[in-house]
Parts: sequence; structure tokens; C-alpha cells
Amino acid sequence: MASHETSAAAGNGPSDLLPVIKRSGVLTERQFADVRAKVLRGDYPYDPQALAEQLVHDRVLTDYQARRFLSNKSHGLTVGRYVILDRIGSGSMGRVYKAHHLLMGRVVALKIIAPEIASNAKVVARFQREMRVVGKLDHPNVVRAFDADQIGNVLYIVMEYVSGKSLGHLLRSDGPLSPADVANFAAQAARGLAHAHEQGIVHRDIKPSNLLLNRDRQVKVLDLGLAALMEGDASVTFATADGIAVGTVDYMSPEQASGKDVDGRSDQYSLGCAMYHLLTGRVPFPGDSPIERLGLRISGRPVPVLEARADVPAPLVRVLDRLMAHRPADRFSTAADAADALQALFRKPAPPSPAIKPTHPTPTPRPAAPPPPQVVTVRPEYPAWFVPVASLAERSPAAILSVVLAAVLATFSLGFVLAWLLFRR
Repeated sequence: MASHETSAAAGNGPSDLLPVIKRSGVLTERQFADVRAKVLRGDYPYDPQALAEQLVHDRVLTDYQARRFLSNKSHGLTVGRYVILDRIGSGSMGRVYKAHHLLMGRVVALKIIAPEIASNAKVVARFQREMRVVGKLDHPNVVRAFDADQIGNVLYIVMEYVSGKSLGHLLRSDGPLSPADVANFAAQAARGLAHAHEQGIVHRDIKPSNLLLNRDRQVKVLDLGLAALMEGDASVTFATADGIAVGTVDYMSPEQASGKDVDGRSDQYSLGCAMYHLLTGRVPFPGDSPIERLGLRISGRPVPVLEARADVPAPLVRVLDRLMAHRPADRFSTAADAADALQALFRKPAPPSPAIKPTHPTPTPRPAAPPPPQVVTVRPEYPAWFVPVASLAERSPAAILSVVLAAVLATFSLGFVLAWLLFRR
């Protein structure tokens, strides 16, 4: 026990983990009572490090929660009825956490808006208006928003949790993507943007890190409506906005960089810049500072994509050039049109119909000659005296004809003789 306390003190950790867990609120009353009872019975170790490892093993706590508790930090792990499980990442707008609802158990992504943004009353009012619209978005290529609220000084939004990586993370880990993948992913993102634009929402902050790829290779657009928070106060200067969104300068449209009003075509330009980066690993307007890169964007043309990557197919280059056209009027009319053009690039052509070979008419076979008629001799029942005559007729019809003629002649001659004799009398 003494050695444990020395170890805990040396690490600035708690000597007793149970009070820290209880103060955090991450466990329900029943869950905490069960853990405490197991510690008292000796089923769980008392040592904070060992107890934390056991609770992580039993999935009572997450690694992130256990590390916080061992650092004697019990605050900030609950937001309303949501319990934070892990930290996913952070950006210009705030920090994103994996969380679950205490009662429903649904796993979500919880984004806590940066305090410097949430402290502005006009920004908060705009956030509330935007979230009413964002909550209506329902599209497979959009990260859905489930909830949004403010508790004290904490402004947060609860979103669909997407298990996967952002395209920005994929670019950093694997390098430039294949042209087919970029066209496919951008087409999906354009579909999601088209849905948002139909609801009157312009994203304003499209970039690879805001395009999430799930395990089914489905792209979902993240942070719809949140970039508008920077415009919530008319007194906010461009420099302040740039300070908040310092990582997004490389994807801004010329009209957005000039502080002009934007519409959905601005998101097309940003999507084109994101595609350029994913294809080449470089930004289209390189420079030593954000101001220099913005100046090039406003007044110049991007470095041709083929100079950075020679194997990009010409049809994809044409679509990319149209997305990144300097004038909004020269881009696609809608994001849906852009999605159609992108999708056509990687759609597999239908297999060709089998060629019909020219055929010559097959001559109709001539009917076979009928077999010669079979002669069947049918011999009637002749009187005995006539059989020799019949046999002679079968063997030699000419002979029998001669006999018949002789008989007829003899009969005629006999009749003539008899008639002459009678005449003489």
C-alpha cells in the first residue's frame, strides 16, 4: 500500500481511483456501485493503475477515460447526457470526440465548438439558426446531425459517428490517390453538397479533412453549416476569420477569399482544390504565407495539374478545370451536374452487344426421292385348271397374249365354218 501511494504521488496520480471515477459521471449509479463492491470484495485491485487496467479490460472504461482518471482529471468527460469515450481530433472550429448517450447507448461524434467562437452571442444565435436547417439534412453522403445545444459556455453539436478515415488522413498515410478514386470520391461529395445546397446551405469549408471515407468506401461530407459561424458577427474582420480557419486558405474560392457573397458554386471550387491536393499531394496555389496564397488565388491561375502529375486523364483534367474556373459562371450550374460529370469518368461502360455475324441463307434441302414402290404380288385363288395359264402369264405376258389371240382367232374361225355349213343346208 505504501509503495502504491509513493508511485501514485510520483506520477501526480490519485491514491484512490474510485472518487475520481464517481466525480466524472461517466458511470451510472448502478455501474459505479458494482465497481466499488468488486473493489471491496477484492475482485478488483485497489491500486489505481491496476484498477484502471482491469476496468479497461472489462470495457467499463475506455483507454482515454482511464488515462484522464490516472492524471487525476475527472472533469470534461460528460456533456449533457453524453459521455465522452475518446478524442477523435481537433480543428479550427473545436474538438471532436467519440461519445455515447447515457440512456440510449448510441455512439455519436460530439463536436465542442471552440470557446472563442462560442463566447460570441451573435455567433451562438447564428449557430442555432443553422442547426435548425442542418438537422433536416438526410443524405447518404452527408454526416447527419442528431442534436445541438449549449450548456453553460459549452456549445456543441452531436453528429453521426463515421467509422473510417478522412481523405486528408488517407492522403497523409498513403500518398496521392488514384485518379479513379479521386473522381469517385469527389462525385459522392458533390452529391452530398447538392443536397445541402437544395436546403440553402453552403458549406464554405470543403477540404480533404472534411470528407470522411467509411469502411464501405462511402464518402460523407462533414461540418455542414459550421463554417458559417465565422460570419456570425459583421465586425469580424477577414484576418480574424483567417486566424480561425488558417488551415482552409488553400481551398477557398476566389470570391470567398475576396470577402464576397458565395453560393454553391464556391463549394465546387473548394472541391476542385481538394481533388487537386488528393491527386498530386500539393496545393494548387503554393506560397510561403496564407496572404501570398490568397493573392495568387484571387489574381492568378493554379499550377496546371499535369505539371504536378502527368498521368491524370484528360477528361478528369477538363472536369477539374471547370470546377476551379475563376469565374463562378464558368463552373457547373449545380453540384449535381458536377457529380454527373465526375461519375461519368469512372462509370464502367456497358459490355458491347455481341457482334452479329452475317449469315448466308441456308438452302432448303431437297426432299429425298421417294423409294420405288414395292410390288407385292397378290395371287387370287384360281381354279385348278387355270393355274398353269396364270403361271404362264406371270412368266411371259407376251406368250399368254399370243395364246389368247390364237384362241380368239380359232373361235372366230370355228364360228365362221359353222355358219357356212348351216347356210348350205
